[in-house]
Amino acid sequence: MKNHLTKSLTRNSVSVLAILAMGAGSAVAQDTKTIQVAAHYTPEQAAPVLECFTQYEAANPGIKIEYQQASYGDFLQTILTSRVGGTSPDIYNIYSIWAPQLAAAGALDVPPADMIDFITSGYSQATIDAATIGGQLYGIPTELSVYDLIYNKKLLSEAGFSEPPKTWDELKTIAAAITQKNDQGNITVGGYAYGPSVANAVHVFYAQMYAAGVKPYADDFRSTNLTSPEAVKILEQQSELFAEGITSNSITVTDFPTGAVGMAIMANWQKSNFATAFGDEFENTVGVASIPTDGPGGTMLYSFLWAVDSTSDVKPEAWALLKWLNTAQTEGGLSCTGAMLAGMGALTGSSADLAAMGDSVSDFFTGPFVAEIESGKAVSQPNLYQAAEVDRILRSYIEQAWAGAMSASDALASADAEIQAIMDEQP
Repeated sequence: MKNHLTKSLTRNSVSVLAILAMGAGSAVAQDTKTIQVAAHYTPEQAAPVLECFTQYEAANPGIKIEYQQASYGDFLQTILTSRVGGTSPDIYNIYSIWAPQLAAAGALDVPPADMIDFITSGYSQATIDAATIGGQLYGIPTELSVYDLIYNKKLLSEAGFSEPPKTWDELKTIAAAITQKNDQGNITVGGYAYGPSVANAVHVFYAQMYAAGVKPYADDFRSTNLTSPEAVKILEQQSELFAEGITSNSITVTDFPTGAVGMAIMANWQKSNFATAFGDEFENTVGVASIPTDGPGGTMLYSFLWAVDSTSDVKPEAWALLKWLNTAQTEGGLSCTGAMLAGMGALTGSSADLAAMGDSVSDFFTGPFVAEIESGKAVSQPNLYQAAEVDRILRSYIEQAWAGAMSASDALASADAEIQAIMDEQP
């Protein structure tokens, strides 16, 4: 998961409206409507949006906007707790997999018809899917991340390969040739890497399933495809990399910037990390390719979205603000949300903002990720009820298969049984 999401953030509140001028009539103050906006972004990251809030307030004197920052790790619980206490913000920026639980709790407002038209006409289908629960669209897609194969061109070249692998068998051959060990038999350069987060196990597994042409879960999210032949084969292939000493838990994706990893399936938000690590040699060192597979090809993306609380007493004003924030105010320019995401090097589901980002999203690194979005090959992460718990369960069994403690088929059968129990309890 991206590093700006996983930082330990302290709760903060930033008001973007100057205090009403001294002597202003009480009637004016009474007519002012306050819109509270909650997100995990720091004030520095959210600076373009905060500046837009100031502009919006100036153009709409009866509106006051307050920005509340909460820790990403605690964000869902913060929302649920605030609703119990009757102190819910009016607008949230939420991770898409939180939406099923919030929708089930009745926390999300259904967008008005004009907003639904705005979203469906201007955003990629996968991000629309990410903001849709049970057939109902709940918000405006914002930041998204896509998974592809990232590889070290120099390590491949030194091992005798000029092109990245297209199939998993090719990946295994190249990875084995890249792997180096010390006199004690410990890997010093890994041909391939996983770990250490849930995303590095579960998201990668999902991405490979989509590449193989099989969805991890049924369309109604009432059953899984985790015991399918395709899923079992993927985990068997992953486990072989560990069993044959091509990778290990001592080599992770965090070692890629040091030049100690040949390949890994990772997300586009790593760009700034790698650009900093490799400097002038960034383009000469790092390459991006589609996920190796024997299937039709594809990958997974995950998204955040703007949503409005169902108990807000300023819902029309909140949706109007969100529409303005996600509409470019100059011809061919970025929207306020787009400017924030561009400043962080992030991608967006907005077709207009992607076009306005220009060269920054069409270069050697980001271009392949954008191509996955625009081609429709990038599919939304499954919006499961209790998704975090499902991911925890699946990760634990994937890692047991990696360690050789369980066969791939047994591990996935066990994961399927526990996950199915959760699915059977969902609303």
